[in-house]
Amino acid sequence: MHAKIRPAVPDDIDAILAILKPYAREGLILERTADDIREVLSSFLVAEVAGSVAGTVSYHDYGRHLKEIRSLAVRKGISRRRIGSLLALNLIGSLQKSAANPKIFVLTYSPGFFRKLGFVEAPKESLPEKIWKDCDHCKNRDNCGETALVYRGLLGEVNYEKINR
Repeated sequence: MHAKIRPAVPDDIDAILAILKPYAREGLILERTADDIREVLSSFLVAEVAGSVAGTVSYHDYGRHLKEIRSLAVRKGISRRRIGSLLALNLIGSLQKSAANPKIFVLTYSPGFFRKLGFVEAPKESLPEKIWKDCDHCKNRDNCGETALVYRGLLGEVNYEKINR
């Protein structure tokens, strides 16, 4: 299954919402609205497979050197085909080009997935910008099960062709 990774466009908003909603209902990612997505559409990438959106990822920019990966999801029923990895690695590459040595992090219920991509666990307290932006207002802030991870890189070159198979 070949996935084409590209920047999201306004026509993708409904597909992005359809992909994110089941994960938001499960409490695995933050709920997003069409207006939320439209407002930050330039931060979204999508994976297109056979002409339809199969996955998405976005980021939040906390300034020149701090970037958060957000809303990484693949359409239910087509997981385990490396689309999530391809989306994440493409976004990481783009973020690295946009700033010198950015600190790229994620808060996730799937730390194993991100460890395979070169992330290492970090204390949430090391991300005060995130705490003030989302966590401080979250209903789960006192009982959070998410793991904070920071990107440290993969050993060697990333082989996008291998990931894309």
